[in-house]
Amino acid sequence: MEQPRELPIVGGHLALDFANTVDDPLGPTRHDHAATYPDLVRWSLRVGTLDEQRAAGLQRAAEQAPEAAEGALRRAHELRDVLNDLFGAVADGADDIPARWTRLRPFAAAAVAAADLDSGEGPHRWSWSGADDLEGVLHPVAAAAADLLVSPELGRVKRCARCPWLYVDRSKNRSRRWCDMADCGTAEKMGRYVARRAARRRAGR
Repeated sequence: MEQPRELPIVGGHLALDFANTVDDPLGPTRHDHAATYPDLVRWSLRVGTLDEQRAAGLQRAAEQAPEAAEGALRRAHELRDVLNDLFGAVADGADDIPARWTRLRPFAAAAVAAADLDSGEGPHRWSWSGADDLEGVLHPVAAAAADLLVSPELGRVKRCARCPWLYVDRSKNRSRRWCDMADCGTAEKMGRYVARRAARRRAGR
């Protein structure tokens, strides 16, 4: 069986990257990179919301309480659905965002309730240290999503012109169209090239 590729991290924001954890969602190589609790831990390590020590602690806790881990995984998938619905609506220009926020609010409230406030150099920031809180992997994502919702960058949230992935367009003139130029952008250009060649062949018959 062919191994899935490493998941591209192209959303430009933690919440959108979590929304994008199903690779090729509408295509033949669809793969869920958050299909299991260990997948969630690995993804969190990769994006830097967990360190090795806390990741190992959560993995041990999941092995000792598999039913609780399954519950946390279901909550993760629910959060992912919420993020795709909410920020997909933002990208599509919907006007019912305040109503859609109500689905995210319980996740954001749980994140703040479990958070510590770190006070190092620079601004304060939230942190989560619960070694046995299996839903703790979701808290940074939910908090980041709530922040994005009231950020000036919300107006830069877009959906890829070729796939359903979401991203923050930080280009100067807001002209970015693809989740990743090397992926969907290249594929789209290749598709157009093939279509133009086929059209020329038909016209020359």
